Amino acid sequence: MTEIKDHSDFAPRGSTSSAAVARTTVTTSLGYQALVAAFEGELGRWDATVGGQLLARQAPWSEIEREVSRMAGPRGLMIIAAVDQGSVTSLSGVLKRCALYLVGNPVIANGILNIDPRGSLYVPFRVALFELPGSGGALIAYDRPSSSLALLERPELTEVGVRLDEKIDSVARFLASASPKP
Repeated sequence: MTEIKDHSDFAPRGSTSSAAVARTTVTTSLGYQALVAAFEGELGRWDATVGGQLLARQAPWSEIEREVSRMAGPRGLMIIAAVDQGSVTSLSGVLKRCALYLVGNPVIANGILNIDPRGSLYVPFRVALFELPGSGGALIAYDRPSSSLALLERPELTEVGVRLDEKIDSVARFLASASPKP
């Protein structure tokens, strides 16, 4: 019987790299529930049922593009998935209001993955909505897509990353300027 003395036998074969990723955090004047509603109202939502139907019948790419355009919000972004992290963790006895969203656009992601499949680490990108006690309003935070894509060291992805930054920045600006409803 072989005894394992350390975990080096389990280390992945390959490379490890690190770099800084830029994060934007914006405080709004909205309460948490109002922020969630406003955020979700500004983005489209991926319809997994339609996506499954397109996949099952091997729909042509032009049809995929049309369906994605239909699902996307006015800024060309959609919620791919959402996780209400606060609901379960609040069962610990401490109320937490926070959610994680995967946000993107499958057509834009296709262009990124055509250039470098490692881009699947970064698209869709993560957006967090949360409330901090005493902050005066709920917050939106996201790692800037351009800085995440820059980790791939592919200059041809710079413009795509900047366009994604502009899209999510416009959502954050809207949310920062939104007034609470009486």
